[in-house]
Amino acid sequence: MFEKFEATPQDPIIKLIGMCRDDPRLEKIDVGVGVFRDSNGQTPIMEAVTIAEQRLHKTQTTKSYVGLAGDEVFNEQIGNLVFGQSCAPDRVRAVQTPGGCGALRMLSDMLFRIASDRTVWVSDPTWGNHYPIFRQSGFNVQSYPYLDRETKTVNLDALMGKLSTLGQNDIVVLHGCCHNPSGAELEPQNWDEIAQLSAKNGFFPYVDFAYQGFGRSLEDDAYSIRALASAVESMVVASSCSKNFGLYRDRVGCALLLGNTPAVSDIARDHLLITARSSYSMPPDHGAAIVAQIMTDTALRQSWEDELTGMREHMLSIRKKLSGRLREKAASDRWDFIADHRGMFSLLVLDDKQVDRLRNDYAVYAVAGGRINIAGIKDSDQLERFADALVAVTT
Repeated sequence: MFEKFEATPQDPIIKLIGMCRDDPRLEKIDVGVGVFRDSNGQTPIMEAVTIAEQRLHKTQTTKSYVGLAGDEVFNEQIGNLVFGQSCAPDRVRAVQTPGGCGALRMLSDMLFRIASDRTVWVSDPTWGNHYPIFRQSGFNVQSYPYLDRETKTVNLDALMGKLSTLGQNDIVVLHGCCHNPSGAELEPQNWDEIAQLSAKNGFFPYVDFAYQGFGRSLEDDAYSIRALASAVESMVVASSCSKNFGLYRDRVGCALLLGNTPAVSDIARDHLLITARSSYSMPPDHGAAIVAQIMTDTALRQSWEDELTGMREHMLSIRKKLSGRLREKAASDRWDFIADHRGMFSLLVLDDKQVDRLRNDYAVYAVAGGRINIAGIKDSDQLERFADALVAVTT
C-alpha cells in the first residue's frame, strides 16, 4: 500500500530545527523556530500558568470529556478578550480547538461547506502553513500584496488597491497583529479603511490572531478585529494561546465566529461543531482549563498581564538594540525597520546564498527569505555576533 506514496520534501522550518539541534558549534544562534525565549534562551512557563496548573491538580476530579465545544468558560473569556465591546456579545460564538492552527483548519473546513466557490486571499508574504491549510480544505488560494520588500514596510497603496477589487466571492485572510513573517504592521486608520472596504464590497474577513499582546498591548492588538466587527455582518477569527500564555505544547486555540444575528451564529456554530466532530471529536482540556483559571481570577490575570508585558518589552528592547548596532556596524540606516516592526518576527529579505552563509559560516539559523525570530537572540554577546554576521553576508 505505502509504496504508492511519493517522497515529499521536509517542512523547511522542521528541517531547520533539526539542523540547528545537530550543529555542535557552541556559538550557534537560533532565530528560526517561532517560540518566545527569555534572556537566558529559555521558553519559560509563566508564573500564572504554574499556579493555575497546581490548582487544577488539587481540584480536578475527572478526566472525562468536556464536550465538542470544549471549556465554555475558556470560550467566553477568549471571546471577550478578542472582541471586547465592539459588537453585541450574543452574536459571537466560540469553540475551543487544538491550537490556533486547529482553529484555522476547522474554520476553513466549515466555510468550504458553504463557500467552496470562493477564493481565499492571503498576504504576500504570509505564514507558510496558510497555503496548505486552505488548500487542504479545497479552496483556491491566491495572494494580495502586503510587504514592500525594499522598505520592509506595508505597501499600503498596493494592499488597499487590491482589497478594493475584492467582493462577495472572496475570503480575505488578515493577520490581526504582529504580521508573520514580516513584522510590518498596519495602523488603526488602515484597519478602519479595510473594515469599511469589507462592509462596502462584501469580502469576508478571516483573521489569524496568533500574537495578541505581543505587539503593543492586549487591547491595542485587538483593534483590527474590533474595527472589523463593528463594521461587518459576519467574520471569523482563529485565536491562539501558544504565545501569549506560553502554552505551545498544550495546543490551546479558539475558533470564533460573528454572525449578523444570534440565530445565524447558533447555526454556524453547530456546523463548526460538526466539522470538529469529524476531525478530532473532543478537544484537549488541560491548557484551556489553565487559561480559564487565569482569566477568571483577578490576581492570576494581573500576574499574567504583567508577565506578558515583560515579554513584549523584552522583544522591543532587542529590536532597538539590534537596529542600533546594525546602524553602527553597517554605517547605514537600512536596518532601522527592525525597531519599527512588532511581534517576534522580522523579514530581512535575504536571498538563499545569504541565508546559507549565515548558517554555514556564522552558525546563525534563520528561515529562508531571512525571517528571524527576534526573541531567539538571548544576550548582548549573541546580538553582537548576529549583527556582525548579518553585515558580513549583506555587504
